[in-house]
Amino acid sequence: MVYTVTLNPAIDYIVSPAKFSAGEINRYQKAVYGPGGKGANVSLLLSSLGVRNRALGICAGFSGGEIVRLLEERGCETDFVRMPQGHSRINVKVCAPDGEETDLNGDGPDTPPEAVEELLQKLDGLGEGDTLVLAGSIPRSVPGDIYAAMLRRLEGRGVLAVVDATGEALRCVLPCRPFLVKPNSDELGELFGVEIPDVGTAKEYAKLLVREGARNVVVSMGDKGALLVGETGQSLFCRAVRGEAVSTVGAGDSLVAGFLYGYGLHGTLQGALQWGVAAGAATAFSKGIASGDAVKALYPRAGNPSPI
Repeated sequence: MVYTVTLNPAIDYIVSPAKFSAGEINRYQKAVYGPGGKGANVSLLLSSLGVRNRALGICAGFSGGEIVRLLEERGCETDFVRMPQGHSRINVKVCAPDGEETDLNGDGPDTPPEAVEELLQKLDGLGEGDTLVLAGSIPRSVPGDIYAAMLRRLEGRGVLAVVDATGEALRCVLPCRPFLVKPNSDELGELFGVEIPDVGTAKEYAKLLVREGARNVVVSMGDKGALLVGETGQSLFCRAVRGEAVSTVGAGDSLVAGFLYGYGLHGTLQGALQWGVAAGAATAFSKGIASGDAVKALYPRAGNPSPI
């Protein structure tokens, strides 16, 4: 079973006006909205691909209840801690006609220690054969090392850990030897205070994450593709699928879901990376998270990962 954790879930409200001018009234005809937050996005695509999973997290208020309802409506099992106070975020994504995206992302509600402890207890049932995906931002009211605390709690149980986080939240988990971490190229550069202009530079710094404890590192690089560096010294690059991008919202999360789907299907990092790239592209070419059928249709167009 795959379990995803979203500490700061949201309703993502995506609008695409025919024209967009700051400081003026802008009109749109249709909007796409759904449950958001990186872990929730992973669950959505896994469910569409037919992979049983359970979405965990912390939510609050009417918006939190709607997040859970929307996840369940789309086939996800859920087990969220529901707080009586506050409201979960509603994030607005404005996709302008020229392709530029403007995100208005809110803060989540204050999370008391007892809500965090209740969530931690939900992890106690995980064991051999399970996968845990920790993804997304950590609310300011939650300890910054919460992801590392979760992995330490599961130590020795045979759970595969996948972490998609940034900054110190990512660095803290590396000594726990997660199976996979997935920064994008900008996040990788920010972690080391450098620019990542090309695949060669990405490989150099991904190797540093492996030295710090990550078993495998996937660096998503937008329209270039994705790089994988493994603990055995293996380095693979998969070129991006060509097509017209509609929105990049959730594309990296979809890469994670596709990677897990491909790893379960083939049992190899090569197969996992190819499915991950196909999944990321499928969402980039869609409004909202792509369907499993869209991912499967694009998979043949994703190139075979090659050593680099």
